Amino acid sequence: MDTIWRPMGTDDAAGLATLLAAAEAVDEFGEHYDEDDVREHFMADTIDLEHDTRVAVRDGTIVACGAVVGQVVMREVHTVWCSGVVDPGHRRQGIGRELLTWQLARAEELHRARFGGAPASLGIDIGEHHEGRRALARELGLEPVRHWFEMNRTLDGAVPDVVAPDGITIEPFAWDRDDEVRRAHNVAFRGHYGSTERTPQEWKSWFTGSKAFRPDLSVLALDHQGDVGGYALAYVYVADNVASGRNEVFLGQIGTLPSCRSTGAGRALLAAALAAWKAAGIDAASLGVDSENGTGALGLYERAGFAVTKRSSSWARQLGALTASDAT
Repeated sequence: MDTIWRPMGTDDAAGLATLLAAAEAVDEFGEHYDEDDVREHFMADTIDLEHDTRVAVRDGTIVACGAVVGQVVMREVHTVWCSGVVDPGHRRQGIGRELLTWQLARAEELHRARFGGAPASLGIDIGEHHEGRRALARELGLEPVRHWFEMNRTLDGAVPDVVAPDGITIEPFAWDRDDEVRRAHNVAFRGHYGSTERTPQEWKSWFTGSKAFRPDLSVLALDHQGDVGGYALAYVYVADNVASGRNEVFLGQIGTLPSCRSTGAGRALLAAALAAWKAAGIDAASLGVDSENGTGALGLYERAGFAVTKRSSSWARQLGALTASDAT
């Protein structure tokens, strides 16, 4: 069967949504996309469709898709992520290998164009049960570099009391503080694995500009000077909730500035978010956390009633820094 490879187009949303639904039925990532989600996720202004995406087409049907997204701002290492999926009915036919091979080559090309000889990490995420993807990743020179937990809790029981520490005020998210929150996020996650400075454009595309973002379910911690010292940003993914049949919120980002750590501000933020969600009639909450997070986040979430329900890993091919002799 002939396979045609081409970049994604803006008119591919319906075909991609169908492909992703077929894959989800088998892979059980817990991620569902309607056509608007596809446009937002794959066709954002931050993605170069012509150069950084590919779809595989057989008999007029999209049977695989992939994208390459590189950090715009680099810290110590430039991270480039490859995401993709193959229709279950067309697997084990070499499509996934061809797609990931192209993605890794494009990821290195994108990295060299942006940051030259700087070190880079070219990576993919793999769920704990996806043995075939692990085997392919290993064969193409990737290794596991990080492990992640998805955590969940229901909201039908009691939630922790909100106890703000001295000098900290918990308030609802306010749009006039949006860019201040972005800048606080950049500081809060400095030094975390894979983190980078988020530009205003990225913030608009992936964070508070997302259609899933819920300002009414998000909270801020203000320090004694009235500045943002912490934040908890909530998202509701409608397609996921339609599929699951419950009203769930996702805690996309929670962070505190170094000056507010070890004060109880993070605990107060999480408690305030849980209280807001429960008051809004939310059934359950979920979040993702780095298993090696050095700020004690895992323990914070466990004490707030969250439990690990899924695991995944980041696999990467590492590119060392090029020397002057390498470039000649």
